[in-house]
Amino acid sequence: MIFVTIVFEDDLSEAVMTRILADFPEKYEVHQSYSGNGFGYLKTNIKGFNQASVVNPHFMLTDLDNYECPIALKEDWIKFNIHPNFIFRIAVREVESWVLADREGVSRFFNVALVNFPINPDAEKDPKNTLIQLAKRSNKRDIRADIVPINQNATIGPNYNGSLSDFVFKNWNIENALLHSESLRRAYEKLRDFNPN
Repeated sequence: MIFVTIVFEDDLSEAVMTRILADFPEKYEVHQSYSGNGFGYLKTNIKGFNQASVVNPHFMLTDLDNYECPIALKEDWIKFNIHPNFIFRIAVREVESWVLADREGVSRFFNVALVNFPINPDAEKDPKNTLIQLAKRSNKRDIRADIVPINQNATIGPNYNGSLSDFVFKNWNIENALLHSESLRRAYEKLRDFNPN
């Protein structure tokens, strides 16, 4: 059993990471969790988490956001040698891409026709907004109330993370999602093949 520390930007990222690790029940157990409340904390402390990986493996997930590509983000963030026990992955462009990658699952969850969902969510410029716009089409009142911002000052709905995290734990089909997100597939395969140093 590998006891892994997870480091993430927000609650939805934590849910996705925990759910992916749960796909390997005899391999991983979450030892500790660190929420950065955004990428700033992760960027500032990435070297320390890399060093801590000597003691136990760390799995850090960040969003690509406005960087041109994952290589550009890595060049900006990483000025050191990555320890073999430090699993650093980037969601292109956001963790919402990975959620959207289970097109059939989110379509059923929102009760919105599958044809409206992107085939390649990694190519979406703003996956979070894509998810919110799809939620607006839902005929489920609780989906709209939870996920859609209540006014122009809010960026997400009042139970955005809670509702989507619930979906991730109960209904998200990783096998389907792997077919539509290259960055998710790469992260999944890294975790599948990982052995601590």
